Amino acid sequence: MDTIFKLMPLVLTVVQLLLTWVIWSMRKEFIRRDECIICATALSKRVSDVEAGLDNLPTAESWNKMQVSMEEVRGTNRVVLAKLEGQNELLKRIEHPMQLLLEHQLRGDK
Repeated sequence: MDTIFKLMPLVLTVVQLLLTWVIWSMRKEFIRRDECIICATALSKRVSDVEAGLDNLPTAESWNKMQVSMEEVRGTNRVVLAKLEGQNELLKRIEHPMQLLLEHQLRGDK
């Protein structure tokens, strides 16, 4: 019995050290309540920002309208391009006789 009483302080010290280590490990493993509230607040703000951004995105109907409008603009651009190509041919027909007249005037031929 004397040996039990002699070893008891050593056993209690070891048990206390083990409990201290377990509590320290749990503290590192789990998050504290105040830290959880801070993280939850930050996460809530981020979710609100994302939801606000999603509200600003176009709907399927408006997206279809934009695509139709873009196709109309492409068609209009093709028409304008065709007209410009026609004007190019017209300018070439006018430019050649004008160049000949200019050369004639510069040479002074009569």
